Amino acid sequence: MLRSAVGGSKKAAATGLLCVLIFLAVIMSGCATSPPPAPQEPESAKEPPSSPSRKLSPEVGRAEEEQLRQAAETKIEGTEQVVKKIGKKTLAKDQQEMLSTIRSFLSKSKEALSTKDFSKAYNLANKAFILAQELSGTIR
Repeated sequence: MLRSAVGGSKKAAATGLLCVLIFLAVIMSGCATSPPPAPQEPESAKEPPSSPSRKLSPEVGRAEEEQLRQAAETKIEGTEQVVKKIGKKTLAKDQQEMLSTIRSFLSKSKEALSTKDFSKAYNLANKAFILAQELSGTIR
């Protein structure tokens, strides 16, 4: 009797597994499809294409651009000085990771300067500077 109960539970498990596999096969075969795509708008209702040179950053005047450029360059120079001092010391793994992040921000800031995205350059340089100051304070 025990043998038939064990054999019966194996049979029930196999039947349940078979049902699940059949269910998955039905779903995968395309019976459950997504709704058709929404109808497209007529050409006249669409907005004119935007120019590719358009940026998603705020517009700034030439004077403000020059201030941002100078501020970014100043932050980059200051950060590089702090990084030079830090680089000579032995750092823990988390401190090494922070130094790597600082260097990455510096690199991206310089890249933004070269593409004349002065706002981005300043923001990245400022983040690098803040992290460098924080790291410098933890290793004294």
